[in-house]
Amino acid sequence: MACVTRKWKQLLTGAVFGVTAFGSSAAMAGGQLTMLVWEGYADKSFVAPFEQESGCKVNAVYVGSNDEIVAKVMSGGGTADLISPSNDTTMRLINADAVSPVDTSKVPNMADFLPQFHNPKWLTKDGKVYGVSYGWGVIRIIADPAAVPASTDTLGFLWDPKYAGKLSVWDDIETIYMTSRYLGFKNTYDLSDEQLEQIKAKLIQMKPNIRKYWFTTGEMGTLMASGEVVGGTAWESTLVQLRNAGKKVLDIKPKEGRGAWSDSWMIVKGAETNACVYPWLNYVSSAKAQALAHKVTGFGYPNIKMVDNLDEKTKASYSELGMADPATLTNVDWWQPVKRRAKYLEIWNQVKAASN
Repeated sequence: MACVTRKWKQLLTGAVFGVTAFGSSAAMAGGQLTMLVWEGYADKSFVAPFEQESGCKVNAVYVGSNDEIVAKVMSGGGTADLISPSNDTTMRLINADAVSPVDTSKVPNMADFLPQFHNPKWLTKDGKVYGVSYGWGVIRIIADPAAVPASTDTLGFLWDPKYAGKLSVWDDIETIYMTSRYLGFKNTYDLSDEQLEQIKAKLIQMKPNIRKYWFTTGEMGTLMASGEVVGGTAWESTLVQLRNAGKKVLDIKPKEGRGAWSDSWMIVKGAETNACVYPWLNYVSSAKAQALAHKVTGFGYPNIKMVDNLDEKTKASYSELGMADPATLTNVDWWQPVKRRAKYLEIWNQVKAASN
C-alpha cells in the first residue's frame, strides 16, 4: 500500500480546519462521545482540537484486544458510541447487527482516501458500508541490536534458549497466527485441531523465553526501554516511541512473513443519532488529523494527503517504518475472520496457563 509523498504545504488555520475537518453543518455539535479504542486513538494532541471546534467532549476507554471490544459491545448498556475494531473482527459485529451503516455523504474527507480503503470487503455487506477506515499497520518483530544480530531474518529467534526470560509477545491470538506462519501453515485463519495442538506445543516451548505477555503497546515499550526484554512483537507506536527516546531498535522482517491489519471506526447500533458521531468521523478522516495521529501511533492512515502534513522529522520516521514503501506489504498476511475463534482463544488460554 503506497502513500504518496508531496511537497510540504502550510498547515491550515484553525478556522479553515474547523470547516474542512468537521463539515460546515457540524460546527459546535456539542454533547458527549464515548469510544472503545486502541491505545493512541484518542490522544489529547488531536482530541483537543476536535473538542474545541465541535463542542463535543470525548470519553475514551482503551482496550487491549478485539475480543474485548466485541464482549463490551455485545453486552449492551450503552457502553460506547464508537469503536475501532480490526479487520478480522468487523464482520462479526456487522453480522450480529451490533453496528450501524455509515452515511458516507456525512464524511466528505473520505474522498481523499486511498482506493483500497473506501469500501473494503471487511466493512461492506449488501451494498452498505459499515465503517470508516482508519489506522493500518504491520505486526512488528522488534529487537535490541545489542542482543539480537541485525542479520536475523526469521521468527525462529523467539525460541532461541539464549533469550530465556528476555522476550515479550502480544497477549492476543495474533501470537497464534504468528506461530502458524512460523510452522508453515497456509490456512492460518482456519486451522484444524491437529494444527492448533502443534501451535500450542510450540508456544509452550517458547514460554521459558517470555518475561511477560504484553497487553498494551505501552507495556512493550516500557519493557524494551528498561532493558527488561530484548525483543518480541510490537505495534508501530512502540518503535516510534523507542526511537524518539533515542533507543536503537531492529525492525526484523522475517522470511515467514508478518501479520497486517486495518482498523476502522464503527458506529455502535443506536449511536448514529449522537450529534458528535459524524463530526468525529469526518475529523479523524482529514489529512491533518491523521498526520497528528501518526505522530502518536506510527501507523499508516488512509488519507492520501496525510504525508503532506508531516514535518520533516516525522516524514523520515514514516519512511524508516516503510509505510511509504510498497515492498513493506509484499510479505504480509492480512488478518481475516477466524471461523473457530473460540477454539483459538481456548488454545491461547491453555498456552498461558501451561507451566514452562
